[in-house]
Amino acid sequence: MSFADRRHRLLKKLSRGLLLFSGGAVSRNYPANPFPFRADSSFLYFFERPEPDSAAYFDPASGKVTLYLPERTLDDALWHGERESFEAARARHQVDQVKKIESLEEELKAGRFDTLAVADARTTRRARALTGADLDFDDPLKVGPLPVLEAIASLRLIKDADELAQMRETARITHAAHVEAMKGSTPGTHEQELVGVVEGLFACVGAVPAYGTILTARGEVLHHHGHDNRLQAGDIVLLDGGCEAKSGYCSDVTRCWPVGGPFSAEGRDVYDTVLQANLDAIAKVKPGVRYRDVHLLASRTVADGLAQMGLLKGNPDALVESGAHAVFFPHGVGHQLGLDVHDLETFGDRVLYPGGRTRSSQFGTRYLRMDMDLAEGMTFTIEPGIYFVPQLIRSPELRALFKDQVDWALAEKFLAMNGGRGFGGVRIEDDVLCTATGAEVLTAAIPKAKQEVEQLPMTHL
Repeated sequence: MSFADRRHRLLKKLSRGLLLFSGGAVSRNYPANPFPFRADSSFLYFFERPEPDSAAYFDPASGKVTLYLPERTLDDALWHGERESFEAARARHQVDQVKKIESLEEELKAGRFDTLAVADARTTRRARALTGADLDFDDPLKVGPLPVLEAIASLRLIKDADELAQMRETARITHAAHVEAMKGSTPGTHEQELVGVVEGLFACVGAVPAYGTILTARGEVLHHHGHDNRLQAGDIVLLDGGCEAKSGYCSDVTRCWPVGGPFSAEGRDVYDTVLQANLDAIAKVKPGVRYRDVHLLASRTVADGLAQMGLLKGNPDALVESGAHAVFFPHGVGHQLGLDVHDLETFGDRVLYPGGRTRSSQFGTRYLRMDMDLAEGMTFTIEPGIYFVPQLIRSPELRALFKDQVDWALAEKFLAMNGGRGFGGVRIEDDVLCTATGAEVLTAAIPKAKQEVEQLPMTHL
């Protein structure tokens, strides 16, 4: 589907005008030193290679789209080179007209229209001033009007062939990065060296990290962005890393592997359980299945494995019903994936929990990021895990709540493993496409079978 087709489909869903902003560059530490520009995802969905500080007005009454771009100046040409002319931009984007964004307030002052907040605070202030709407990018209830969010989400949720091709390419790049990190994980290697391998491979093909790379022997910290440890034999490395292509589409993959030999006996049991939960959840995917049920199936597999290990006590169904499994699996099974690594999460539960569905109040399950019925063309992650988090295992509240369902003394032994460093955690995450008959795993080539990750040849960096 072309970008023009996407815009046409959006126009048909709108009841009044809509102004979208690309957002501007955000300063890193002083105004002339910005972070690399990345357009707002909803703008990027409708325009290929958009410029910073641009906007687009969708007028459903006329069926026309006007693109607003910064005026071309000599100063810009001096510092940044010649930019595409307005006429060339109009032809490339196939919009009805292109105007100076400097005239935006004058052009739209008499109209009534909607707009969305973006990550760039300066642009969001401009959007508020133009519409009078109470906009806040960090508040899902204030990111924009619900009918507009639902209209855009209905398009972005279902990926077309071009989008899937981009996601398959990011999966291919991420595959290479994960394998090289696995091969380099010898005792004595510093985590930061492996991060350099992963992100360097991304850079070599013009991609960037889709999010802050998580590569750590401290896998029990779900979003551990520090890379300060030196690997030692017995560690389990957790790499949660994916790349973003120039189109904005991305991958999000987690793999774990042992350092200095095969998994320990406990490591094998934990890894086998997480892998089975990953496989069981993927096997459940098909159109019409509720994503919450995918999460609950993965949770039951985790509970069953932990019960066999002696860490949980009781029937797996009862353990999941009470939430005891969440002491070791304290997050949801995944999230939407596309132009954002947590796609559409900016839109909040109003979109991701449709039809009046609400989040569970239960510890662990309340972190499930969406509760949608799956549909052909949706892409999302499946990422169960087991973690030995000292703060959870030693929580008086959780110990009281699950006093008869968790073997707390055995859990403490996991915290003392590996010379007191602790067991850490295991997560296995894949990017999954819901097809007409089931699931296609876009990241299937990245090793995850236990023998594969144990037997990859090690190479010193």
